[in-house]
Amino acid sequence: MIRPIRCPKCGGELVTVYKTFEVDGHRAENVPVLTCPRCNIFLFDTQLFIDITERAEDFEGKDLLLEELREIKKDEEIRDILKQYTFRNHIKEVLNEKGISLRRLANMLDVSPNYIHILTKNQSTSIRTALKMAYALEVDVNRLYTLRKIDEEYKEPGKTLYTRVSKEEKEQDEKIKEELKKMDVKVYVDNVLKKKGLKRVQLATRLDMSPQEVYNIVKIRKGSTGIETALKMAYALGTDVNELFKLEKAEKEAGE
Repeated sequence: MIRPIRCPKCGGELVTVYKTFEVDGHRAENVPVLTCPRCNIFLFDTQLFIDITERAEDFEGKDLLLEELREIKKDEEIRDILKQYTFRNHIKEVLNEKGISLRRLANMLDVSPNYIHILTKNQSTSIRTALKMAYALEVDVNRLYTLRKIDEEYKEPGKTLYTRVSKEEKEQDEKIKEELKKMDVKVYVDNVLKKKGLKRVQLATRLDMSPQEVYNIVKIRKGSTGIETALKMAYALGTDVNELFKLEKAEKEAGE
């Protein structure tokens, strides 16, 4: 059974209609486009408009229009690529490399061992938790989480090792726990967008989200943003996830 294509605005079922377009005398007839009867919006093929505009005779603003259309096309291509990816965690691999048990990591994060066990089953978590795990394990967050193709075969790592913890290690773990309590995530998405000369609406397109959802990530959810979304944002902007989300001393501690 073919699933209907839904409107990105209201969620209603889209239908195909045929329209005629003309740019500076160049006419294209019976072009199939998707439309939403509820919202009365149309979803066009960006490449079609690029082709029509390129073939049209020169007119005022043609170069600017082509530049905008090509930018939109680039955003759509990134969006389509990201739809093929999900996240994979490498928590067990790192724990085994470092000889650290699930229980010990849980103690440093001040959470239950069962919670860490659940995360190793490739369950999603927030960027805040991911960055705190990376801090506790002294690795880059990209070592713990990566993007992978949805259809790529995934083999779960073996059980984590159990090693006896020395008195010095326990003291170090407690120190890390107290440090993490004073830290939280700060979001630098807008800074990166400005540096790249991009707008939030473009990022929304690349992530297949509404502009409101991107606003919520940047201004409301902040550190609670899911790790998969954070990784996809980094890919969409051609940057490192550490440039978008940083674990820093909480504001109330910053002046101390």
